[in-house]
Amino acid sequence: MNIATRAKQLRKTAVRFVVNEVPAHLINAGYDAYSRIYKGQLSLGLPVAPELVITQDQIISNAIGKLALTLYHIFFRTTRMMIPREDIKAILHDELEKENIRLTEKVILLTKNELNHIVLSRLSIGKSYLLQIQNEAFRRNILKETLKSNFQPAYFESEVDEKEKNGRGDYETVYYQDFTGEGKEIKFRRMVSMEAVTAGDSNPSVILVPGFANNSDCFDLSNQYSIAKNLADRGRWIYLFDPRGVGVNRGRFDPYYTVDTLIDHDLPTVLNFISSRSRGKPSIILGHSMGGIVSENMMLNWGIRLDFDKLKLSDQKKKALDSALAPKNFARECIEMVKGIISLGSPKCFNKKSHVFFPSALWLNHFSRIFNFSQVPIHEISHLVTQLPVLKNITRFIYNNNIGDLNFLISPDNHKNDKYFIERYLDTATESIPLGLGFQFLKSVYDGKGFKRMDNSSLNYSNHFSFFPETIPLFHFWGGNDWLAPPKNMRYSKFYPHKIKKTYRIETVRDLKKVEIFPEQSQIIDFVIEGANHLDLLYGKTARELVHPLVEKIIDTIWADWSYSSKMQSVQAF
Repeated sequence: MNIATRAKQLRKTAVRFVVNEVPAHLINAGYDAYSRIYKGQLSLGLPVAPELVITQDQIISNAIGKLALTLYHIFFRTTRMMIPREDIKAILHDELEKENIRLTEKVILLTKNELNHIVLSRLSIGKSYLLQIQNEAFRRNILKETLKSNFQPAYFESEVDEKEKNGRGDYETVYYQDFTGEGKEIKFRRMVSMEAVTAGDSNPSVILVPGFANNSDCFDLSNQYSIAKNLADRGRWIYLFDPRGVGVNRGRFDPYYTVDTLIDHDLPTVLNFISSRSRGKPSIILGHSMGGIVSENMMLNWGIRLDFDKLKLSDQKKKALDSALAPKNFARECIEMVKGIISLGSPKCFNKKSHVFFPSALWLNHFSRIFNFSQVPIHEISHLVTQLPVLKNITRFIYNNNIGDLNFLISPDNHKNDKYFIERYLDTATESIPLGLGFQFLKSVYDGKGFKRMDNSSLNYSNHFSFFPETIPLFHFWGGNDWLAPPKNMRYSKFYPHKIKKTYRIETVRDLKKVEIFPEQSQIIDFVIEGANHLDLLYGKTARELVHPLVEKIIDTIWADWSYSSKMQSVQAF
C-alpha cells in the first residue's frame, strides 16, 4: 500500500469515526440512560415498552376467553343449559395444558373429536345433543374441519403486462389467496413470461420473499430493476410473497404479528399451496434480508421438529416450542417441497455499535410508546426524508456520496447512472410494519446475541443451525460493504450440518468462472460480493453482473433434471 492510498484510507477512517461511530456511541448511551428511567423496557428481555407487548400468557387467556364465550352460546342455544363460562375456561385451560387441544397463532380451533371429548367427557352433556352442537360449531367456524370446506384456496384476478407497453416482454401476473390453518387469509402473486412457460411443464418454481419493511415490489421495481422478470425470462415460475399488512395483503394489519408468524404460518401456507397446485412440484426459495431469515428459519423449525428429542432447552421452554412447531409428518412433507434456499444479505446477529442506524432504530420503541404508534412508521419516515426540500437534498447527498459509511443501503459506484434510485426504491418497495415485527428485530439489535423467537420458548434461531435439514442446499450472499448483514455472519456457517462448505469472494466477472455449484444436496456456499452494500445484491451494476448470474447458476444446478416423470418414477420405486 503506497503513501497516497494509506492517507486516503486514514482519512476515510477518521471521517467515519466522526460522523458515524461517535454519534452511534452517543445515541446508544442516550438510549441506555432513557431506558433505565423506564425499567419496564427490559422487563421481558426486550427493549420494548411493556404496554406494547402481548405476552404468551395473555394470548392464551384471550384465546381461551373467546372460545369459551362461543361454546357458552352454542351450549345454551342447543341445550338451553347455562354452563358457567369460568367452568368452560377451566376445562379449556386444562385441555391445553394436557396438549389435547392446540393454540396456533392466537386462536384455538377444535377438531370434531376434540369438541366431542369436551362435550361428552368433560361436561357430561347428553349424546342426544351432540349433532346439534356440532352443526352449530360448524356454523360459527370454530372447527378445523370448517376451514377445509369454507376457506378454499382461490385464484381471484390476473393481469397482463404486454411487450408493446413495457418494451421487454409479455408477462402474466395471477393473484391467489389461501388460508393458514386458522383461517387467516394470505394473498400472493405468480408472475410468468408468457413466452417461456407452458402449463404443466417441469420448469423451476421460485418463491421470492422480501425483506424488512418491504413488499414484493422490491423484486420488480421496474423493467431495469426486476429480478422477478429476469428469472421469469428464463422460464421460471415466479411467486411473489407479501407479509401480512403489506403489498397485496395491505389492509389486514395485525400490530402484534411477528417474524415468527411468517415463519410458522404464512410462508408454509404459500409453499404448500404451490406444491399442491403444481402437483407436487418443489420450490426454490430466494429471500432478501428478512426474507432470508424467514425462509431459513422456516426450514430450521422443521428440522428441529424432526430431531426434537435432541434439543437442549429447559422443560418449560421446550414445552412452549413444542406447542408452536408443526407436527412431525407435516414437517417432513414440507422439507420435501423445497429444493434449495438462497439468501441475499440475511443477518444472523446484529451489533448495535457498528453503525449509527442501529441505536437510532432502537429509539423507535420509545417513540412508539410516546406517540402511541400502531405501527413502525418506516414508509412515513422515508417519505419525509426524500420529499421535504432540505431533507431531500441532505438524503440525496448522503446516499450518492456515502460520507462516513452513513449510507447503509447502496454503494454509489453501483448506481452511477441513476442518482435517484433510492428515492424510487423507498417510494415503491417500502412500507410501514407492525410493532411486533419491528420489536423482534429491535430485540436482536439490543442484545446482539442472535435472532430469537418472541414466544415463551425464546428459542435463539442463531444457536441452532445444526438442526437445519442437511438435504436442503443453502446459499448465502454477503455484501462486502453491507453494515446491516456484514460478512462476519459467515462464522455461523460452520454450525450447519452440510457436508460441503465453500466460500467464494467475488469481485469481477472473471471470478464467476471459479465458482462451483455441486449437484449434491448437502452443501452450503457463502459468496462475498466485494463492494456491495445491502441493496446492491438486488439492484445495480454489481447485482446485474455478479449476483444474478450466480443465482441463475444455482437454480439450474440444484433443479438439475427434476421433472414430473422422474418424480413419478421415484414414487413408484419407493
